[in-house]
Amino acid sequence: MKTYITILIFLISTYTIFSQQKIPGWFINNMEQSVGSWITDNKTYKSKNEPFDQYGMDWKWGIGKQSITGKLYGLIKGKRQGTFWEFRQYWDFTKNQGIVIQYGVDGTVGIGPMTQKEGNQTEMIQEFTNPDGNKNIHKHISSLKEGELITTSFDIQPNKTWKKRRSYIWHITKNKNIMNLGIFSISLAVKDIKVSKDFYEKLGFTMIDGNLDQKWAILKNGTSKIGLFQGMFPKNTLTFNSENARDIHKKINGEEIMVTMSNGMDKNEGPASFMITDPDGNPILVDQH
Repeated sequence: MKTYITILIFLISTYTIFSQQKIPGWFINNMEQSVGSWITDNKTYKSKNEPFDQYGMDWKWGIGKQSITGKLYGLIKGKRQGTFWEFRQYWDFTKNQGIVIQYGVDGTVGIGPMTQKEGNQTEMIQEFTNPDGNKNIHKHISSLKEGELITTSFDIQPNKTWKKRRSYIWHITKNKNIMNLGIFSISLAVKDIKVSKDFYEKLGFTMIDGNLDQKWAILKNGTSKIGLFQGMFPKNTLTFNSENARDIHKKINGEEIMVTMSNGMDKNEGPASFMITDPDGNPILVDQH
């Protein structure tokens, strides 16, 4: 019984520690932009032993949107020829780094960290273990932009330098998660911030952020969150807190939706927000802290 209780306390403590940690924004952004189906041309490397016209990758969210899983396959005249590799990309909280692990059709396993480089570029160094026990190391450098992925692979040389192998330009053909707006809440335009705060506290809400002297407050009850704002919004506003407001802003412009307000869109990082209005006149705010 004592052993069971000790294990239970350990599991609860571990869950509490991990639940307080967050996946970095750049890693979440990389996963969000990766989800979908990708195609690249293979004419440069096509041969008798490698008869594929194209290669394809399918990436989808794992459980709870904490990781993504993928598959790599060949195409001949547009027909899929089977899966060569399966992938999982996730954030390892114990190592505090992104990890990519992949499994080959022949039993080869590769695993290694993904790190952020300049801009939208990432680097991945993996150690591959073959079924016979032999090991080798490969590096991939990827540049992921909206709908385009450039990947370059490298082999390590005996003198510990990297030799370039191949480069591919991938284009997305399907992305079911193209508009992930983030966490939803509602921002209420109130007449008296203190009166409204007192009212919602009677409903079980607790103030978690804000400044009553500045006439705003954020309150939470379980998973429900509301914002109270006096003199800031003309109407009650639907609010989405996103990790990638700038990317969503670009997609919104591509859909020809009118943006009524924007802030921070001319910068590459830091806080940013914009507002649109639905057909019935309801304001929608997308806000990145």
